[in-house]
Amino acid sequence: MADFVTETGELTRRPRGRPRKGGEGVSTDAIFTAALQAFATHGYQGMSMRTLNRELGVSHNLLHQRFSSKEQLWYAAVDWGFQAIIDKVLADDDESLNSAERIKRFIKMFVIFAAEHPELIRIMDIEAGQDSERLQHICQAYVIPMQERLGPVYEEAVKAGELRDVPLQTSFFLITSGTAALFSSGALARTVFGDAVFDPDQVHAHAEAAAELIVRGMLP
Repeated sequence: MADFVTETGELTRRPRGRPRKGGEGVSTDAIFTAALQAFATHGYQGMSMRTLNRELGVSHNLLHQRFSSKEQLWYAAVDWGFQAIIDKVLADDDESLNSAERIKRFIKMFVIFAAEHPELIRIMDIEAGQDSERLQHICQAYVIPMQERLGPVYEEAVKAGELRDVPLQTSFFLITSGTAALFSSGALARTVFGDAVFDPDQVHAHAEAAAELIVRGMLP
């Protein structure tokens, strides 16, 4: 639980997560979208609440009124963004498929989501460089639970002889870093390959190829 100041100036207690909407006509989703982009561009230390207020076209203290601090804005925005990944992956998971196909399906969905939200991948890249409460929050709330969901699927595939046993960290970083690098390193990708790589058809082709290469590489 954390302290929050309401728009009337009253101090209240509210858990981390999405605050209520309202305030100068700016939606919560718009704030979170802009905040994630700012954190992904400048990092936590370099991101300025005052600058973000200015970019949103609101008063200089609106974000402090609604989130109380940059730390609380970071947690709220990150929860909003990463929970969307979890929801999308779980909604797309088809337990009627065999284990190898479920893993392939997960990889494709993750790649497409990374293309739509490269700022989340960049934030993860920034935070992953050193241990912090922010990194632990992402891992404990999102990364580890998703790994615990997919780990048994992979173990079933190995046991059934559908996939061979490879170090978990190998597949983890191949999927989370390798497949999403095209989008988290967007400037590099545009310079080398041109804007066409971000066309929807090319994104889906990349997702399909990445999933196929990884899963085929894990075949017995």
